[in-house]
Amino acid sequence: MCIQPEFSHSYQLTAGESDAEGRMPITLLTERIIQVATEHANSLGIGYDALIKKNIGWVLSRLSIEMLRYPRINERYTLTTWIESYNRHFSERNFAITDCAGNILGHARTVWTAMDFASRTVADLTTLENVAFPIADSPCPIAKTPRFPKLPEDADSETYRFRYKDLDFNRHVNTVRYLVLILNHWSLEHYDHYVPSRFDIVFHRECHYDETVTLRVAEGPEACPGSICEIVKPDGVRAVAARIFWQATE
Repeated sequence: MCIQPEFSHSYQLTAGESDAEGRMPITLLTERIIQVATEHANSLGIGYDALIKKNIGWVLSRLSIEMLRYPRINERYTLTTWIESYNRHFSERNFAITDCAGNILGHARTVWTAMDFASRTVADLTTLENVAFPIADSPCPIAKTPRFPKLPEDADSETYRFRYKDLDFNRHVNTVRYLVLILNHWSLEHYDHYVPSRFDIVFHRECHYDETVTLRVAEGPEACPGSICEIVKPDGVRAVAARIFWQATE
């Protein structure tokens, strides 16, 4: 097997994939990040086909995206990924997003946890070959995903019940559907004037079909600025936490 420390995949943004402003939405970028990570893992022999034999699989635990600008309709872009580190329970994987001339559009950091599908707990990766995790000497210039503070009692809140189309093949809520729920909190007019320059999200607990959750949003304190969001399960447990920094559009 030829071990590739870095792996790239190029795309072209179609009109049907763009957002209302003709840009690449963070939801699509997240889908592409998951796709490219999966393709690289498959090429290394640590993808779905290999892990499912042990009844384990990768679950996205943390994601941070920081963009200088987003691809526009008909623009080609490339995602390049590499592994920063790994241990017996999780792997840190980074990304660079570039345009067709090789200019940096943004970066992303991800943390992937190995889950035991039978017990729904963290799996042990020590049974996998170390060579399957080639560490690339390519630093990622953006900060790691931070911890998020508790939101105030008067935070904006709205409820949502997860439905069939919110689920993935594991029969829990799809990663991107959490992002959709969060990003839909703001109006079209807001997006006409602002774009997320940085988006952080941490997945704490699974959500499931027919579960009604509460989305809570507030502006963060000085120590952790930005729009802080959380998705809370019916028992009051935080399932997802996120933060968005907004940048005015030209």
